[in-house]
Amino acid sequence: MTAVVAPSPEAGSKPAQILEAAGKLFLEHGYGAVSMDTVAKTANVSKATLYAHFRSKDELFAAMVAGECRAHMSALSCEEVSRMEVDDVLRQIALRFLGMLTSPKALAGFRMVVAEAHRFPELARAFYESGPARSLAQMTAFLAEADRRGKLSVPDARLAAEQFLGMLKADAHLRMMLCLQDPPSEADRERIVDSAVRAFTRAYAVEGK
Repeated sequence: MTAVVAPSPEAGSKPAQILEAAGKLFLEHGYGAVSMDTVAKTANVSKATLYAHFRSKDELFAAMVAGECRAHMSALSCEEVSRMEVDDVLRQIALRFLGMLTSPKALAGFRMVVAEAHRFPELARAFYESGPARSLAQMTAFLAEADRRGKLSVPDARLAAEQFLGMLKADAHLRMMLCLQDPPSEADRERIVDSAVRAFTRAYAVEGK
């Protein structure tokens, strides 16, 4: 299984400095209100340095989203996967995904994207391709491999991946987005994940096993 995001910039490096400043600005003021000039000033770097690392604002935003995915969704290695039962792998992926999805920073980012996507389609595209699409690709690849190895029976890995991740989001994510519910506790996340894994593995079990 491959990593879902590019390597992290080194702590204290110019890219890390820029991403930290951009993240704060985007979440505090919204995508449209933040200029690359403002990012450069806040990060205390020159515009030339900023553009040397990030060619545009949507590329900068995409890198910020990818960084959040990286913080929560580190991929399991092929060696780890080969030693684990399918339901254990699903559980690890689900716990990481749910932790990412319900973090305060991720929820704030979701709200910002939804509010501004109609005016800035590049924002929506950068967000989807750097976040949800990467998680979905990781899940799809794992399920396709599980089917190939006869661990599960998954005729449509992409559809199955959407179903599994959808079970984890359920209605609770919408309520959190609307500030009607707090993020789940660790015990609640465990309960949600265990239920989803049980339902999914039963639905896609190999006949006779």
